[in-house]
Amino acid sequence: MMGYLVKYSDFYETLVPDNPIELILDIAKEELIATIVAVNTRLKPLTSNHYDDSKETQINCLRTIFLDNENSLEQSFCLPIIRKYDIRPANHKLFSRVTCLYALQEIINCEQFTDTIQEYNFDKRERIFKFLLIANNQILTGDKNYKEEGYDKLGNDFFEFFMFRELHHNQYNECSNAINIFYKSFYLFNKIENHHIFGEHFKNYITWHYNVESTNEFLKHIIWSYIKSYDEKLVLRYINVPKDNTDAIKILDAFSSKVVYDIPAKDDLRTFDFFPLKKSPLFKCKQKDSKNIISYLMMDESLYIEKIYSIFINDFWFDYLKPNEIYTRKDWGSFIGSEFYEPFIEEILNESLSTSPNIVVRSTNQLIFNIEGSPIEYADVYVREKQNVALFEVKSGFIPLDYGYKTVATVEDYKSLDLDKFNKDYGLTQLAEKTIKKFHLYKKEINDPNFNSDRKVQIYPVIIVNDPIISSGIVPFVLKRKFNDLLEKEGINKKAKEHNISDLCIINISHLQDMEQSLKDKKVNFFSLLDLYLLMSDFKNKNNFKGYKFLRTFEHVLYAKVKDGLISDRIKDLKWIKE
Repeated sequence: MMGYLVKYSDFYETLVPDNPIELILDIAKEELIATIVAVNTRLKPLTSNHYDDSKETQINCLRTIFLDNENSLEQSFCLPIIRKYDIRPANHKLFSRVTCLYALQEIINCEQFTDTIQEYNFDKRERIFKFLLIANNQILTGDKNYKEEGYDKLGNDFFEFFMFRELHHNQYNECSNAINIFYKSFYLFNKIENHHIFGEHFKNYITWHYNVESTNEFLKHIIWSYIKSYDEKLVLRYINVPKDNTDAIKILDAFSSKVVYDIPAKDDLRTFDFFPLKKSPLFKCKQKDSKNIISYLMMDESLYIEKIYSIFINDFWFDYLKPNEIYTRKDWGSFIGSEFYEPFIEEILNESLSTSPNIVVRSTNQLIFNIEGSPIEYADVYVREKQNVALFEVKSGFIPLDYGYKTVATVEDYKSLDLDKFNKDYGLTQLAEKTIKKFHLYKKEINDPNFNSDRKVQIYPVIIVNDPIISSGIVPFVLKRKFNDLLEKEGINKKAKEHNISDLCIINISHLQDMEQSLKDKKVNFFSLLDLYLLMSDFKNKNNFKGYKFLRTFEHVLYAKVKDGLISDRIKDLKWIKE
């Protein structure tokens, strides 16, 4: 979601109260959470993989807060507020996903709310609205630094600084394709469960933490609960479970357990990790004696989905492996990369290109050669069609909260970062110094008999990432520039007699999933998609200057060319979870 968040101090032209939570203490916590969940749900339409930042949706969210959706616009309770907002520029937003997450975290962490059920008048509903706008003030608290710190002195480094400076809220701009992530979780769980070391520990963890014996049953409960959670009439995600469904309740209780956590100070960017919501993305509602069901509000759809994928990878390490001193974080990370992530990418590519015999795919062990005195894996993946060669570096890691990457507020914070480590951890260094630089050294060793290695080749450097942060927002643009710097440092000419080297392509593993069926059905061509991405994001093309089009990511390519079939046929029937 792009645009400018409207702050309380701007909208009401007054200072933020010293203790904003006091505005809403006389409103029941469950009502507050339900209201904000209703806003958050509307920002992510059911049938879309993108957040809806239109003014129409913003006004819909506003009217939802005031319980006003049944009235005509002319008779709206909050018409003066709507009019006050409507005269603002189109890119001004009252609410974002981060607005909701920030407010939810504040509310979840407070135990002073009234328990009294009451009537809600205009004043109380407006105070909820004010509280959300105050959240925007806190989200944008660092913006004043842009005027105060003289960032113009950074020169070309400004874009890199800006990338890190905005990570704390830009990381939440990407949506999750639920079914694709659930399948990814299924694949991950199978890999862990069948591993000779981690398998037994994994079963113990599932039994201990979620009170279930079968990982397959665990996944079934999570997936079916999600599928049934959307209320089309209320535009709300919640889960109703019969009181006698004890297996489901045990799991959902774990997903809604109270987390003891001291939220960092408001000027501390670690606040935006939203740790309590990641640990417990559900809120358990109070039981009503007259009803035979237990209800849970889904505070954030994406956090619920990621709870059994990206968040689970961290949970299993921090909650079980680390405290029980079972191997190291490096061992766990190595397993995720080599035993899950790389084979999963191979599976997708092999499925995607299975109907294109003219495209050759080689990976991992097929790209290990003993040329320089010892076996070296020169690339993670090699894809060729004619003289077009894509060379992949694949990276399974997520940007951690430590190392300071997500907490850059000032130039000093930026200058203290270990950027060499960042470039290595996320594939740029290896891709430049080994995979691309030494291609003409190892190209004849690749088992690809139809490849004319003596002819000039078009090389596409590609990094496949797991973390959506790295493939979204301004990050790909910054990393493309950095990659060109690394090539220049290595003395590699992008245009030479033997090759042309394109700009770096950064693709998320979810993008591979999204385009699998279209590639398999030959509706699109893999290299044509790469070419389109390079064209759409070409900084040297003046046509891309307007509206900062050079910041377009691979997601924009999929939106233009792969609108349908984002879930492959082999996955969408859910047979894999029924087995």
